[in-house]
Amino acid sequence: MLTTIGLAFVAGFFLGNGLPYYAQGSTGDGRHPAPFPDTPAVSVLVGCLAFAIAAVAWHFAHAGDHPVPAYAGGLAGLLAVALIHTRTWREKDPWGKRSRRPERTRGPLA
Repeated sequence: MLTTIGLAFVAGFFLGNGLPYYAQGSTGDGRHPAPFPDTPAVSVLVGCLAFAIAAVAWHFAHAGDHPVPAYAGGLAGLLAVALIHTRTWREKDPWGKRSRRPERTRGPLA
């Protein structure tokens, strides 16, 4: 049963994590707080990868054997990632990827 709860938590976490990436990318807005390039295609790919991880975790959780703990674990995973997103999605640049600029090379007179 602990395996069911743990895998359901992982499934809920990745489902909740993939949703905003997929929604941002599919609407044409590629901005996201992940350390990946800000393009809609990357956002959709990250979201779909998270959905796939969630599906595999839910499959191996065998939720039908212990439905109440499984759904409770999934809900806990959704809640955990939602609380993380309240901080990272409102910050403009949590990974510092937009503030990185290539260093300028200075000439011999500089």
